[in-house]
Order: sequence, then structure tokens, then C-alpha cells
Amino acid sequence: MMYSKKELSQLVVAYCAAYDIKHVIISPGSRNAPLTIGFTNHPKIKTYSVVDERCAAFFGLGIAQQIRKPVALVCTSGSALLNYYPAIAEAFYSDIPLVVISADRPSRMIDIGDGQTIRQENVFKNHSLYNANLIDGIENESKNSKLISKALKLATFKKGPVHINVPFDEPLYETVNLIPTRDIIVDNQVSDYEMTHNFEYFGEKWNTCSKKIVLIGVNYPNQKLQQQLIELA
Repeated sequence: MMYSKKELSQLVVAYCAAYDIKHVIISPGSRNAPLTIGFTNHPKIKTYSVVDERCAAFFGLGIAQQIRKPVALVCTSGSALLNYYPAIAEAFYSDIPLVVISADRPSRMIDIGDGQTIRQENVFKNHSLYNANLIDGIENESKNSKLISKALKLATFKKGPVHINVPFDEPLYETVNLIPTRDIIVDNQVSDYEMTHNFEYFGEKWNTCSKKIVLIGVNYPNQKLQQQLIELA
């Protein structure tokens, strides 16, 4: 198997696989080449190439909505990332798990007029559950692991978008055939949401009201709620 030589790419791909992310939507670019190499060569991950980032984000949003599991979006650096925003906002308000993984330039190249460079860190902070700003360097692997794990845990169990920003320095296309074995622990202490409403209370209120109205919005399929609506009808 071929891997990117970049340790950060290896780490991100390994954690995504450990958290059972099986669908990754990639928009082509140079800065995200290490991530593209890692994801496209992983045997348990299916990748899709969508050139336009806005289309890619909504494509991933649709998959995540159907499977109710996180789907990853991968893009290059610069304004490409901002094209994800409409889908990110929709995912935030619809509780749809999306993992945005953006390649970035090293911090020394920010705000000096370098091409395809913007302030990417926390760019989705108003419409995301968490923003993980990774730090390049093998000495930061432990800290980066915690950041990635927290982001993926929140996307998986809290059902919403998260952003992982990954800085890469050149060269970007170097590969290796072997990488170190990493002991990755998946934090799954948060259980899926269960309905805990007292339907007997609602039934009593319903039966004592002279005027009734039922408002039903967009939501995931829920057998308990569906059964209650059938009985109500």
C-alpha cells in the first residue's frame, strides 16, 4: 500500500478509518495532495472526485444525510475552502455529520501575500461543532491526535459539521510503502440520542384540548415517533 510521506496525512487518514468514515469527497488540488494520496489508497475508504467544492460539499451532505454517519470533504488551501460554507451551514442546522479536512500552508506563509492563502483556522466557527487546527511536526503527534479524535467524536455522536485544518509544507507528493503502526483508541462514550419524552403526558394534554394542531418538520426517521403519530391519527 502507498502512503503519503507526510506524518500529518498519515495521522488524519488513520483516525478517519478508525472512526469508520467510509466516504471521502475530494476536490483536486496541490496542497491537499498528501491527503488525496492517503485516502485514495486506503482499502476501506471510498473516494469521489468532485472538482467544484460547492458541489462536492452538497454531494457529501446528501450521502451523510442518507447513511447518518460522518462523510469527509477534502480540499486544497485558499478560497476553495470557503465554497463549502453553504453546505456546512445546512449541516449545522440539520444535525448532519460532515468532516471538513482542509489542506493549508504553513503558518509562516499566512498574511504575507502568498498565493492561494487565507486565514483558514476557525473559518467555520459560527456554524461548526468543533475546529481542530493541527500543527506540523512529528513532535506534535500526541496533541494532533487528541484534536482529530475530538473532532471525529463530535461529528459522529453529536451529528454536525467539524473542521480539521491540516498545514503541509512542500514537497507534497512524496510517498512511502511502510508507515509506523499507531495505536488509535476510538472514544465512543457518547451514546446515540434516544427519545425520553413522556408520551403519556402528551396524550393526556391532547385529549383534554378542544383545538389541536400537529407540526411536523424535517428529521431523521424515528420509529418511536412514527408509531406515536400512527396511534395519534
